[in-house]
Amino acid sequence: MAMNFGDLYDYVDEQLSPDTVVLIEEDEEGTGRVFTSGQMRDSSNNLARQLIAMGGEPGDKVAIYSKNRAEYIQALIAVFKARLVHVNVNFRYGPQELQYLLENSDARFVVFESDYADNVNAIRPQLPLVKQFIEICDEDKPAFDWAASFNELSETGSGEKLQIERSPEDQIFLYTGGTTGMPKAAMWEQYNLWNMIGVNQKNPEMPSPQLPEELALRPEGGGANALVIMPLMHGAGLYTVINALGYGNTCVLLRTRSFDAGVALRCIEKHGIAAITIAGDAFAQPIIKAMDVAQGAFSLASLRFVISSAMIFSPHNKKALLKHCPEITIVDNMASSESSTSAYARSNSDSSLEDGAVKMQLAPNAKVFTKDLKEVQAGSGETGFLAISGTLPLGYYKDEQKTAETFITVDGLRYSIPGDWVELHADSSLTFLGRGNVCINSAGEKIYPDEIEATLKSHDLVDDCLVVGVPDERWGQAVTAVVQLAADRQVEADTLREHVRQFVAGYKVPKHVLYVDKVFRGANGKADYQATKALAEKELS
Repeated sequence: MAMNFGDLYDYVDEQLSPDTVVLIEEDEEGTGRVFTSGQMRDSSNNLARQLIAMGGEPGDKVAIYSKNRAEYIQALIAVFKARLVHVNVNFRYGPQELQYLLENSDARFVVFESDYADNVNAIRPQLPLVKQFIEICDEDKPAFDWAASFNELSETGSGEKLQIERSPEDQIFLYTGGTTGMPKAAMWEQYNLWNMIGVNQKNPEMPSPQLPEELALRPEGGGANALVIMPLMHGAGLYTVINALGYGNTCVLLRTRSFDAGVALRCIEKHGIAAITIAGDAFAQPIIKAMDVAQGAFSLASLRFVISSAMIFSPHNKKALLKHCPEITIVDNMASSESSTSAYARSNSDSSLEDGAVKMQLAPNAKVFTKDLKEVQAGSGETGFLAISGTLPLGYYKDEQKTAETFITVDGLRYSIPGDWVELHADSSLTFLGRGNVCINSAGEKIYPDEIEATLKSHDLVDDCLVVGVPDERWGQAVTAVVQLAADRQVEADTLREHVRQFVAGYKVPKHVLYVDKVFRGANGKADYQATKALAEKELS
């Protein structure tokens, strides 16, 4: 027996009191909506039944094109209950990018927020496979007559449980753009994904329950509020919701136009949040700045864990966060859409956090391999790429070549390759060097951006930065830093170069330093190296 998400949420519906609050939206004014277990049960059951009535068959894809809001979660649960497949959509996509993803996923239904109605309308004639467009409306009715109303569909019906037999092998898609190339969908079987994300936050040493009944939920819920900071279209945000609601806990959503660190801090205090998940420096820096401004105005006594996933969390920012919250533990996980944690670090106020390159420990199921698939020995000085075995997706949807490149078999064991190049030290710690496809080749030397970026961000006046290689007649590629400084601050390029030179070899020091108001990152904090490189080449041409 193994877990199916539709069965899991049916069980939650039956065990929780209908009046138990399971979802809270928080906005800038603190006037967000509140949803009970009964409301979520009825809306998701009704919507699931309507999707089936509109022709939805097991395995059909449902794309959700929306920012964080209650309707995203209602649609997600309905998709699970109807045995359909969730497809995440980056809400920053324009019409061309959106069309590619909807065609690539073979989407049969598109659930979209009113803000994006024009983008959907622009490509609608090119999407003959779509059976129904469903608009999440803030007004009374959809903007266009070709779309069905989400509210009407979720409110039509008795709210009764679907009598449907499901499979643990029902799938969920997680589209990932990576650092290059077009987005591709990691295909996860639900039982396998649950084995990775379904750990009880109160007892993380225990394995994920294999049957809903093993959760032994109480009518009043799990009693642990979860603050969802990351976008739901990003794995970290989606996994937080799946786990929290599965354990009967209350999810607190930030319903803001973009990440608002002040609102997040207010929610931690207001709802007694014990743990938050962020994406490294991209989210940590705004939180630290908001704390600096607040000067202790927020009580964060409930906060015990700050979990970072998928992005580099520099020692400099860890130290700054621990200065404000000395009682917390920072859990730094290096994971990806295609795998579980491949490397990790735990930091607290007693930890020695040196500036410079980021070091983490190799996870038990991870290894480091050379290009010719020989295992790198700790302390050898040889660099290699991370590979993680264990809980893995089936591969990429409709992309056998990328699947073969990312999922390899060594000595009979299947591994996922996130793309991170590292140096494995004698104590099994890792120095992250960067992604192989953004490696800079300067005068024959391989230089990885992560190492230089972490060093630059340890400078007090650097808020964020990305490092790329630009064509150079002498060096082949010249290391170029694109730097975002702290507000209203200035610092000479030579000062930053000397700072970097303290920690790394001279050939890694940026030959060019460019300044921008904001570095190129997605809503999930991931670096856009392609746009950064284009900007650098234009500025230096």
